[in-house]
Amino acid sequence: MTVTIVDSTTLPWVNGQDVYDSMEPAFRDNFGGDPEQVRDLLSRYWMRSLWRDRESTRRIDHVRATPGYRDLSEAYHDSVEESYFLAGVAELSAEGRLVEGDYFWRPPGWVHKAWSDEGFENILCMEGEVASEHSGRVSRVVCPDDRAGAQARDDADGGIGPRGYQRRVESRFVPWTPLDAPWSGVDAIVLGLPAMSDGVPTADDAVPLAKALSQNVDTGACSALVRLPAGYTGAPTPVPRDRFLVTTRGDLVVDGVTLTPCSLLHIPAGARGPALTAATDVELFVKVGERT
Repeated sequence: MTVTIVDSTTLPWVNGQDVYDSMEPAFRDNFGGDPEQVRDLLSRYWMRSLWRDRESTRRIDHVRATPGYRDLSEAYHDSVEESYFLAGVAELSAEGRLVEGDYFWRPPGWVHKAWSDEGFENILCMEGEVASEHSGRVSRVVCPDDRAGAQARDDADGGIGPRGYQRRVESRFVPWTPLDAPWSGVDAIVLGLPAMSDGVPTADDAVPLAKALSQNVDTGACSALVRLPAGYTGAPTPVPRDRFLVTTRGDLVVDGVTLTPCSLLHIPAGARGPALTAATDVELFVKVGERT
């Protein structure tokens, strides 16, 4: 049960052309264009790998696409794809126009492609094999253009899975609520994140806040945004769930190490998290897995 800290400042930006070999074969062999087109596409794609599990094919990446990026074909994945947008504008044939603060959770089988005239930046997650999320291995299956936005696998549940198809959550229109409020939609116990700095009452403006993004109705697994006020201190308590915390804004001190935006903290199920201190107001993109 080893806690993993990934400091984004230590990670190089890698161009898509150099990432090609690390992609799952079922993904990299199905871009839908000739080799020259694929090279041009990948030259506009930059990433830093925050997490990769070769067994399940799960990955969490910090991505930047430069202006003019355009997928070569419509396609679907056998894995859930999830994304939180940090900057720029992306057009998706299935989800529409996504900007800073927008989020989607796309179950397997939904046909889509992405393009951007001005470029975009996001946290991009491929869930990989997770039976309780109805998610399979990472893949890419090319589809005809006229299938854009359609469900190609005709799953028994309508292709929406246990979280539904969260096509575009515009988080800027979702109010922040206290993390421990019963109406917040985010379970503070599931997150294991103390709802009070050092476990003691604080001023109202120093209470951690949350926004729910998606939740599995069967297992309670969820994704959420969490805001820690400057001066907050606390250590995530042990819970029987994997937790990923990705910083999206501000500086978070983790066991004395200052993590800047787009760093990652992984806390395995049953493990106690390290000491957290918000050096500034901090925002986190948080993923909590199924109960183990």
